[in-house]
Amino acid sequence: MTDTTLTLDKLLAATPDMFKPIVMQYGPGLVAMTAQEFADWLTMLIMGNNGAAWRALLAKLPNADLMAAWDSQNIKWDAADAKNADNIALQKSAVLAVLKVLLGVALAGLGF
Repeated sequence: MTDTTLTLDKLLAATPDMFKPIVMQYGPGLVAMTAQEFADWLTMLIMGNNGAAWRALLAKLPNADLMAAWDSQNIKWDAADAKNADNIALQKSAVLAVLKVLLGVALAGLGF
């Protein structure tokens, strides 16, 4: 039977050198997960639920301050996302208004 236990050493051995610093930082969180937690984490990533996936990973790391720092930064990101959404909506409405004017001009030029 194949040993499916994930250790940091096994994870590092299978990681290209350029990604090893990332694995050194976050790998302990991955290896601390149970098989079900890991499957749930992968599902979160696949479904695009990135915030929950990060929270699940950070919760498994030994530094409790990481979660507080994540929560603080995430609040800022959420506020920026909301502001960006408002700006994008304004840009879309401005583009739509210009397109309506151009459509009116084009139709008038064609005699409609």
